[in-house]
Amino acid sequence: MSIEIKRLSYLPNNINVIDNISLMMNEGISTFLGQNGSGKTTLMKLISKVIDPTDGEVLIDGINIKDIKKYYLAKLITYVSQDRENIQGFTVFEYAEMGRFPYQNFYGKYDNNSLGAIENSLRLVNLYQRRHDLVNNLSGGEMQILRIARALTQDTKIILFDEPTSNLDIKNTKRVKDLIYKLKDMGKKILISTHDIDFAESISDFIFMIKEGKLIYSGIKEKVLTKENIIDCYDLDIYEGTKIKLF
Repeated sequence: MSIEIKRLSYLPNNINVIDNISLMMNEGISTFLGQNGSGKTTLMKLISKVIDPTDGEVLIDGINIKDIKKYYLAKLITYVSQDRENIQGFTVFEYAEMGRFPYQNFYGKYDNNSLGAIENSLRLVNLYQRRHDLVNNLSGGEMQILRIARALTQDTKIILFDEPTSNLDIKNTKRVKDLIYKLKDMGKKILISTHDIDFAESISDFIFMIKEGKLIYSGIKEKVLTKENIIDCYDLDIYEGTKIKLF
């Protein structure tokens, strides 16, 4: 399943947030990499039709997403955002169940596959034993793992992760990375946005560097993640692996 972006721009209040970006994503894990505020999250929202572009188009297997009803798009794309959610009082199971909303009938009833999909997703991420716990009691890392479970229950071919390892420790970062690899092995098309160079290098097949709303470098990670490109993308003076000198 392919994602193609053609001449995409987003200019709320005449502010050029996304500036004439064109790119093609095929199989594997693709990553938008850049500084905070570079436009990565906006791109994710445009691809998932959370917001509409000012100009240009997003194509899924050649079909413009503006021509796909949101109900059907929800069976194609899952967007795992970093936005805060009002989920106090929900159980782990109920939160994962939210991923089945595209499979509700007119009366709000889920289809016959929903219970199995929810339980299997929670088992895959090792949260099934906590299915009756309140989400309030989960750690930040566990909550991010639960978001992945909800994405699994939605059962789409494309999954978008916006800053999936933000504020996570090393252990939970590895858990998230391992689960993303599992999703890839399941045939899912994965798109990630991150500012974390090391994480992008460790998980990506293809990298698209974004700076000030523009696509500045793209290709396989071995060709994109050069010292010169990183210094340019992040406005650094010197880059030495994980040792970044800003001044």
